[in-house]
Amino acid sequence: MRFGRRSGFTLIEIMLVVGLIGIIATAALAPLVFTVRSLEEAQQRWGTSHNTAAAAEKIYSDVRRVVPNPSFSTFKIIHKSGLSTEADDRLVVWSAAPKYEGKNVGVVVYKIVAKGALNNAKPGLYRWVLVNVPSAAAVSGDISGGSSSEPETPMDVNTDELDPKKGKLILADAAGVKFYVWKKNKWEQEYDGKLPKLLKTEIAAKDGRYSHTERFPNAAEK
Repeated sequence: MRFGRRSGFTLIEIMLVVGLIGIIATAALAPLVFTVRSLEEAQQRWGTSHNTAAAAEKIYSDVRRVVPNPSFSTFKIIHKSGLSTEADDRLVVWSAAPKYEGKNVGVVVYKIVAKGALNNAKPGLYRWVLVNVPSAAAVSGDISGGSSSEPETPMDVNTDELDPKKGKLILADAAGVKFYVWKKNKWEQEYDGKLPKLLKTEIAAKDGRYSHTERFPNAAEK
C-alpha cells in the first residue's frame, strides 16, 4: 500500500515551531531589554549629577565675585533645619555677579523652597538677586524708601520672606542644602564675615547627595 507525499505541516508542528521561535526570541531580547533599562537609569543618574554639579558651579561663580565692603560683612551662612526639608541653610553674599546680568552689585541669596500648603512654587534650590538694598521695602520691590523695620545692612535681608516668584529655580526637586566654611580647623555652618578660604556645599537631590568643596586663594583680601 502506497501513501501519498505530505504537502505541508500539521497544526501541532506549526505550534511547536512558533513556540520555539518565541522562546529563542525571548532569550535573545532579554539582555537587550535589561541593557536598555540600565542605559536609561544611567542617563537619569548622569542627568541628576550633571544638573546638581551645574547648580553648585553657579553658587561658586557668585561666591568668586564677592566684593569687599568696609561697612558690612560680605559673606553669610544662616544655618536652619526645615520641617519639610533635610537641610534649610541659606547663603547670602555681596557679589558683583549681578553686573553680568545687567544689574548693580548686590546681594545674592540661595535657599531651598519646599512645597507647602501656602506655596504653589515648584520645590527646589532657588537663587535671588537683590539690588537697591538695604530696605525691607526694596527687597519686596518698592525702592521708595525704608521703614523702621528695615535691615541695618543689605546682608541682613530676611530670607524667610523671599518670594519664590522673584527668584530663579536653579535645581528642581532639590530636597535640602547645607553650607560649611572652614574655620579654626573645623567646619562651621554659621558664619558672618569676609569671604572664607574654603566653602563646602552639600545638596540633597532626589537621587542622592552631592558634595563639593572649593578654595578661594584671595579670601584674605575680601
